[in-house]
Amino acid sequence: MVQAVEAPDSIVDVISTDTCSFMHCAGKLKVLDHQWIQVVFEPPELRVGAIDFRYGRESEVKLQITYIDENNRLGKGSRGSLFVFRMRHGGSTNT
Repeated sequence: MVQAVEAPDSIVDVISTDTCSFMHCAGKLKVLDHQWIQVVFEPPELRVGAIDFRYGRESEVKLQITYIDENNRLGKGSRGSLFVFRMRHGGSTNT
């Protein structure tokens, strides 16, 4: 999974394998306070072979972010999910 954060408030999540990309979600980021962010995602775009389609509804996630250093941060979702984000070349983060 790769997450690209584009200033000032756009996020794109891509889930893929070595051979293909099969889910793409775009969203808008909102800072709630000094620890919490909220991301509202559009319905995901799925790819099965040569067929692309949207499936599902808009979704929302709230994350509590802890910065470790310039290249690493920890996230805890409002439902208890844990995430590790690591900076990659080109400015995107992956989980």
